[in-house]
Amino acid sequence: MMYQSRQTLLDVIRGTAVLGILLMNIRLFSEPYAAYFSPLAHTDQSISGHLWWQIQYLFADQKFMAIFSMLFGASTALICDKQLTVGKSPYGYYLRRLAILLLIGLIHAYLIWHGDILVYYALCGLLPLLFVRVPALLTLLFGLLILAAGSANSLMTFNALKHLPDPVLSEVVAQHFAHAVLVNQAELDAFTAGWLEQVSMRVQLAAEFHLSTFPAWGGFRVSGLMLIGLALYRFGFISGHLSCRSYRNVALLAIPTGMALSVTGLWLNQHQHWQFPEFFFKNTLWNYWGSVLTACGYIALLAYISKRTWLKPWRNYLGLVGRMALSNYLLQSLLCTFWFYGLGFYTNTQVSGAVITIMVVWAIQLYGSKRWLERYSSGPVELLWRKLSGR
Repeated sequence: MMYQSRQTLLDVIRGTAVLGILLMNIRLFSEPYAAYFSPLAHTDQSISGHLWWQIQYLFADQKFMAIFSMLFGASTALICDKQLTVGKSPYGYYLRRLAILLLIGLIHAYLIWHGDILVYYALCGLLPLLFVRVPALLTLLFGLLILAAGSANSLMTFNALKHLPDPVLSEVVAQHFAHAVLVNQAELDAFTAGWLEQVSMRVQLAAEFHLSTFPAWGGFRVSGLMLIGLALYRFGFISGHLSCRSYRNVALLAIPTGMALSVTGLWLNQHQHWQFPEFFFKNTLWNYWGSVLTACGYIALLAYISKRTWLKPWRNYLGLVGRMALSNYLLQSLLCTFWFYGLGFYTNTQVSGAVITIMVVWAIQLYGSKRWLERYSSGPVELLWRKLSGR
């Protein structure tokens, strides 16, 4: 059986991240774009609906995306180290991988689902390549500086918007932040119509995500986390080389501290009634940084579990999902877009429906990954990616 030939901590972390990211992405699949950022735009305004939004925000929002970004940096080091070990230059192969990933991401974003993150990874993936031979501590400092630059950019944008007269601010919101702040009727109509109407709206949202959100936020966030992940891999943290006690202590410290920061931002937003631009640019910075700590705590917890034997079956299943993480990420989009846009459950799914959908998708991926890897060495998209990259 093919799946028994390889099992690493990176696979376990990757598998957990690809399953966990659905906890947040389910909101973008099933709700208007604005509902991702504010519970006031959530279609389920019941007590359970607000509680579900808060649970997603505290435990998942930016946390699993942070893990994925850090893993990308770690994988850059792993790929380049392997190429250098056999006497090959890693740059040509790695750049081809990024080019193919960019193509996959563009197809995914504009034809399947506008919440794609692969384009971000392909564009930012050049940076960790430049730091492969840089000392780990210096790499970590650069990563933190890039994240800090993203924070500064958000604060400067907040200050600029805050001093605008109300009529001018309303016009700026309508022109540049309409989808993120307001529930757009055109968006609702498009995603409850046919595929061509959906593609037209998807192109609009994806273009906004790439041309506006990326330079203002995504580029800083993903690039900084990639460098942090590269450094943590060099330190032995992501590769599983620390002791059980070290991982336990990091998890016990990082997860509560990160959660406390996220809770602070959530409390401020609720206290200020999710007022724009406060909630979008200023208060979100608490989760911006808190999610990094929480993500590191999650990684430490997974490393601790992986070193124990009492959860070995679950660890093995997560590792199999992680070995075909790209295929599983795309499969989530195919399943969820078919369910919400194809079968008409968009904006018609309550909390119970969202939870059931997540559980069904998880079950398909846990079982499907095991069965696929009994016959093949990697996921279908990974095999194609590798072949097109010339390996």
